[in-house]
Amino acid sequence: MRIGVLIIIISIGVALYSHSLPVYTNVSNFSAEVAAIGNTDAAQHYYIIQEKYITNKYRLLDYSICIFLLGILWCVIVSIGLRNLRSPRKTITIVSTGVVAVGLSLVSYYTDSIVTVLRDLSPPWSSHELPSYKSYKKIFFFLLGWLALHALVLRKDFYLSRRFSTLSLDYMAIGLLSSTLLAGGFVFIALVGGQPIYALSALVWFYFHLSLLVGKHSSRRME
Repeated sequence: MRIGVLIIIISIGVALYSHSLPVYTNVSNFSAEVAAIGNTDAAQHYYIIQEKYITNKYRLLDYSICIFLLGILWCVIVSIGLRNLRSPRKTITIVSTGVVAVGLSLVSYYTDSIVTVLRDLSPPWSSHELPSYKSYKKIFFFLLGWLALHALVLRKDFYLSRRFSTLSLDYMAIGLLSSTLLAGGFVFIALVGGQPIYALSALVWFYFHLSLLVGKHSSRRME
């Protein structure tokens, strides 16, 4: 638990430090060089100039949130006990977890666009648009289909409230294992890559897939 608290304290320190930093080291020089950009490869030149002047303000802020989430996660795991972590006791809870994951993913997608607009790091001549209804709808139906496809394993030969520590490579459902590893990779990329907007939804998806995997694995071992 102490390690988790220490991680949280470090994350707060990093966040406070990032807040003290300006976005650019020299705003006037940056603006002057951007104004002098010609029409040829304008976007490429803009980002080259930006890289010269931009600070680590937003990068550190993103990582501070990821570190904070890691600290919270550490505290939760320690308080429950690593060997006591288990899947939900009811089928409706597993389905609800998947529904929450879908909702958080949609919120993350929309929030990511809002943050991009608010930080204003794109070229000034670029259009700052939020996701269209059409693109939002496509993602929604894709995630809903993904949820429904995986929820099919709940229909039969599935055990609830199983410890994750019982997982082994014998009698493993390859399809569920693949999707669980994919979800785990998403968590790794979000946290280690400094993408806090997607970190929470990634964690919920991982718990959803891990619950399906251990439930199906337990039923196969009992056959």
